[in-house]
Amino acid sequence: MEEIQQRWLCGLSAPMVALNPRAEYDEPAFYSNPQFIDLQCSWGINERPQLLGMLERMTDDGHATHLEPAYRSWQRCLPSDWQALLDTLDARERILHEFASRTFEGCGAGGIQAWDLGRMGFLLRCAVRNEWIDLSESLWLHWRLAVRAQYHYDDWFSYFNGFLTGRAFWGCLSCSDETLAFELDRQGECSSSLRIAHGLNQNMPAFLAGLPWHLDFDPPQRPASLGEFDWS
Repeated sequence: MEEIQQRWLCGLSAPMVALNPRAEYDEPAFYSNPQFIDLQCSWGINERPQLLGMLERMTDDGHATHLEPAYRSWQRCLPSDWQALLDTLDARERILHEFASRTFEGCGAGGIQAWDLGRMGFLLRCAVRNEWIDLSESLWLHWRLAVRAQYHYDDWFSYFNGFLTGRAFWGCLSCSDETLAFELDRQGECSSSLRIAHGLNQNMPAFLAGLPWHLDFDPPQRPASLGEFDWS
């Protein structure tokens, strides 16, 4: 795979690089430092099978599934139909649908798919550093993430907005119905979200120079070492 294509794939997890100051935007193993990356505490992952299992579960059935109907409805409904839909929902779903309507302009129909895709790209890069997978395996798996990202989004801007919007949703998963709307509105003030936004704003103009969103990929050959891991 050409270098420009590998750099594009690294861009999928750029928000996670912005969140981790020691990481590097174009480092396939996330950090150039060979130190082992502990994923047990926050992810419950400490070996290859757990990594591949997480990837298979979260890529297509992660947090984005919670809001997918809301984004799809907002895209398709006339204003009168939208209000009629809201009137049929319970309090929590109404708040989430209204959240989708407010954020649709930034992330588009892809909604918060980028939150799941970006974090899975992060895990793949960490797995290369931890020697759970090799670079050829990571590139093939990253390519499958890229196919999904290019399908759901129109440009890097909407993709990164989808990631930040997904992080806001994730930050409120444990909120009660009574506090959910308030907490969703204040997620933009979260220090970690601000760090990501600042990092992307500062570094992405240079990193994305020459990296068009609709870059054509030469599909890499699926490594035989992935064995029974059958992921389309």
